[in-house]
Amino acid sequence: MSNRSEHKHYLLIFFILMLIISLISGCATSSSPSQGGKAPLWVGDKDAVYPPDEFLAEVGEGDSLKGAKSNAAGAIAQIFRTRVKVDSEIRTRYSDITGQDGEILGMVTQTDFDQKIGQSSDQSLSNLKYGESWTDEMGRVYAVAYLDRAETGNLYRSRIMDNDERVAELLGRARSQEEPLRRYAFLDAAHVYAEANQMLLEQLEIINMPMARSIMAPYDLGDLRASKADQAASLKVRVEVSGDPEGRIEAVLSDWVTGKGFSVSEGGDLFLTAVVSISPVELNNDYENLSWELNINLMDTSGYPAVSLPRQSRSSGISASAAESRAYNDMAEMIQKDFNKEFMAYLTSFLEK
Repeated sequence: MSNRSEHKHYLLIFFILMLIISLISGCATSSSPSQGGKAPLWVGDKDAVYPPDEFLAEVGEGDSLKGAKSNAAGAIAQIFRTRVKVDSEIRTRYSDITGQDGEILGMVTQTDFDQKIGQSSDQSLSNLKYGESWTDEMGRVYAVAYLDRAETGNLYRSRIMDNDERVAELLGRARSQEEPLRRYAFLDAAHVYAEANQMLLEQLEIINMPMARSIMAPYDLGDLRASKADQAASLKVRVEVSGDPEGRIEAVLSDWVTGKGFSVSEGGDLFLTAVVSISPVELNNDYENLSWELNINLMDTSGYPAVSLPRQSRSSGISASAAESRAYNDMAEMIQKDFNKEFMAYLTSFLEK
């Protein structure tokens, strides 16, 4: 290769490298907030840049760009939090049925009661976008977050319509069931979808009121609630517990039954049984120790096993009575949490068939 050709070759490489560096620098600059100078119009008057009839926008500020964005998203989330009531039980049940972890439909405002709004709002507010950002002379960062009302409204409307179809399908399957508990399972699922849709509709009213008013559900939510309640009341459960001389576990199981809207009856078609066993155990500590075992079984109206839950553990206390009291408290908590979870999983299993 001649010296001239070699020189041109190196110049070409040099120019390519400079172009790559320039592009990288440009990208880094565009992702950073503009600094100093006169504040952009949106900082003091967001409506002038993001017209309220087209956007739901909020400005946030913080010590960093991440903090400013989080506060902007949190401000939007707060609008939903104050105006839309999210039923935590429906939300959990919906996640169980759909497999969409944590968020109803994957597009509902984060309103976890144990978290600060804004911590993860950008991940849970569907279609949330960020506009410009700016840093003042004191280093304070400002950012704007917004929802496009038309675009986001269409997402909500589409999901609401899909859910309405699911409700109609589940109601049809409920009517075709002969076994009462299975009929209840489909009514329960239809009710969950309908309640989730009601929450979505309330949010859509905030995002795009005309679009929300144009949606007509093919069912009456009040009638659906009543149908589920009537079916639950028709389910009569016989409760029998052995090894429970004071009736403590029987009382807890009976409360669970009535809490579901079912009826406790000696002539019940559903059969809920439990066997309790408590015995002292020697451990290397300064407490009285007990070993306990609880086996719960629920049979459907045809006599087939529906839910089975065996559990065993230990409890300790400063006296035998204290250890026993703790054992019963642990068993009661297990019934309300673990057994109830297994029962709801049993109901959900019918939806997959």
